[in-house]
Amino acid sequence: MDMTEVRKSKILETLRAKRSVRIMDLSKQLRVSRETIRKDLAEMEQEGLLRKTYGGAVLDEANVETDYDRRRGESDAAKKAIAQRAVKFIEPGDTIYLDYGTTTYALAEQLANSTGLTVVTNTIPIVNRLIHSPGIELIILGGNVRKNEDSLFGSLGLNSASDIFVDIGFFGCAGITPQAGPTNYHMGEIEISKLMVAHSRTSILLADASKIGRSALYRTSEIADIDIFITDDIDDSAMETEFTEANVEVIKIDRSKDE
Repeated sequence: MDMTEVRKSKILETLRAKRSVRIMDLSKQLRVSRETIRKDLAEMEQEGLLRKTYGGAVLDEANVETDYDRRRGESDAAKKAIAQRAVKFIEPGDTIYLDYGTTTYALAEQLANSTGLTVVTNTIPIVNRLIHSPGIELIILGGNVRKNEDSLFGSLGLNSASDIFVDIGFFGCAGITPQAGPTNYHMGEIEISKLMVAHSRTSILLADASKIGRSALYRTSEIADIDIFITDDIDDSAMETEFTEANVEVIKIDRSKDE
């Protein structure tokens, strides 16, 4: 991680704790010039992470990572529909990776009664959901526990993942934009995500419409590294163009029957 990313991470951490920051205070805290802080804040505003104010910035509440259990109940019908479409790509004998997130958890629920699968994951709720499924061999990537996300990250998980290659990797995201691609909030988690995107024969991104146009701090992968994107809607022509130019197959779920 370069120094700019380190500063942005610390700024975001301070914002989450205090909800607002002043340039003067950040300059002292991070031991850089006020002009450097102004530049960081301007870039973070463009990324949708905060809103600049006179002499400082406030948190953009729309793009704050919320607690895992709370998010699991948000857009529940969309996540279920996406998971039901995603499961059609899985065949008996496959080894799959389920990344951290609530949409991948919805996919795990669809897999609970499957047979002949090997599932690799770094997510504690997915482990708890599948641990007693007799037809599934479960491989858990170890590491440090991130408590608000119930996920595992760090060198132990990276070392384990470095030797694991899967047929299909399923990934979620906190947001996705044409400029940044799929993004998430935690550097430690996205290191494993990036590695597993590279170690997946097919990489499938799962995200409901609320994630499109939003951006978190860290890029999970390049759009071109994704093979398939499953969503319930894309109301963003620039985003669709980006997927098309990157040769990503986009699958939109028809939820009209649910309404």
